[in-house]
Amino acid sequence: MIFKKGQGATEYLVLLAVVLIVAMVAIALLGFFPGMASDAKITQSDTYWRGQATPFSVQQHARNSANQNLVLVLQNNEAEQKQLTNISISGSGVNVTYNVTSNTERYFSAGEKKTITINLGANCTAGTTYEYMLTFTYTNPDGTITKRQYGEKPLVGKCS
Repeated sequence: MIFKKGQGATEYLVLLAVVLIVAMVAIALLGFFPGMASDAKITQSDTYWRGQATPFSVQQHARNSANQNLVLVLQNNEAEQKQLTNISISGSGVNVTYNVTSNTERYFSAGEKKTITINLGANCTAGTTYEYMLTFTYTNPDGTITKRQYGEKPLVGKCS
């Protein structure tokens, strides 16, 4: 007669060990590919800023390690003209308010796109991720009503 005392407990411990090993491997792989998390944030950011943000959307953006500039391609997504007065940028060691003084940058007709270059006062390192909260201050065409557009998501990208 063979007694199998403790067999259930042993099988339970072996299965628990296998589950823990699989979990550790999964965590190690996620840590091994850190770029995947930042790429997902960039995709989510671009989706928001290109399609959901109104009245101003950010169609393209870029930072270059050779200078201190952030380049934004903005578009007015509403049916009436907007007068952009300033852009506030904060995050990733930056806190800048860019006053839009040039008439060629200030007035956006319906659907119009313009490229604006903003000096952030700090260089970025190539390959690093930047993350900025944006706030646009604008008025109606005659300048009588001031409004603010607060970004619900940060603008995320990689420095080239």
